[in-house]
Amino acid sequence: MMLGRFMQNEKDAADHASGTLSRDDYRERLRKFDAVVCEAIAVSQAAAQRLEMPAVGYSTHVFTRICAHARAMMCALPISRWVRKDFETWDVSSVAAHARSILEGYLLFRYLADAPSDIDTQRAFINVMHLYDCLKRIKILPHILPSEEIDGLKGQADEIISRLNEIPYFLALDAKLKKDLLAGKFIMITPQKEVIEAVGLDQADYDFFWNYLSQYTHVLSFTFYRMEPNGRGTGLENGFDRDALGMVLEFCTAILGAAVDKMVEMFPDTEAVRRGSDSKFSPGPSRNLPRSKKRAFNRR
Repeated sequence: MMLGRFMQNEKDAADHASGTLSRDDYRERLRKFDAVVCEAIAVSQAAAQRLEMPAVGYSTHVFTRICAHARAMMCALPISRWVRKDFETWDVSSVAAHARSILEGYLLFRYLADAPSDIDTQRAFINVMHLYDCLKRIKILPHILPSEEIDGLKGQADEIISRLNEIPYFLALDAKLKKDLLAGKFIMITPQKEVIEAVGLDQADYDFFWNYLSQYTHVLSFTFYRMEPNGRGTGLENGFDRDALGMVLEFCTAILGAAVDKMVEMFPDTEAVRRGSDSKFSPGPSRNLPRSKKRAFNRR
């Protein structure tokens, strides 16, 4: 999946104050993203409650979180049919964190979904992820958890490390990589660059979008250095921000579509629920509710 380049450079974009995307162009990109979000949620729900290999099972959990961010993004986007609003916010900051999470989540989803099928490797993949989670909780949660709960997490971390040191696949890894994994530095055994290459993403595209979306996730210079009165950076509709939102929409549509394709590859029977923006799921917009849920909704 080579995604190519989606945007002119910053200077070229700034030279088109009126924007290169019309509102109709934006609506079309929104329509395409809407359709793939609907399919993603429908496929996720259709694939639920199955017994799978450990890494595949956890990949579906990651896919559910990707869907959660896609749902939230649909609710935040201007002129979305998913919500009724008294006004619109034309600002990449309103969707940047969700878009970045879809991108990051896709890598983790594919890393787990494409894991080698032998149980030894699967155990290593999952226990490294367990250790990463446990050590993050130990680092972050002492502010709100009592010390005995933190001590319990430390005991769990020791158990996970013991399990990892009994797995031949893990023991055969590079010594530095093993040290970093045991310290909780990485959630994936495979280096991120290798995952990016394996799923067909262009490294330059990944780097651009991750860094670009990170600027708008935080209050950094991109978000305020070129603000214009009643225009760029204010939340009012303007050509620059309409272009930026359209660019992010196109990229996320490609990423999410690839994730849905992989889910259907793993669970072929879910293909039947892919009906674009008419896919059925709950909760969701009235148009997308299954008939039984719609009847219940109308009786309220």
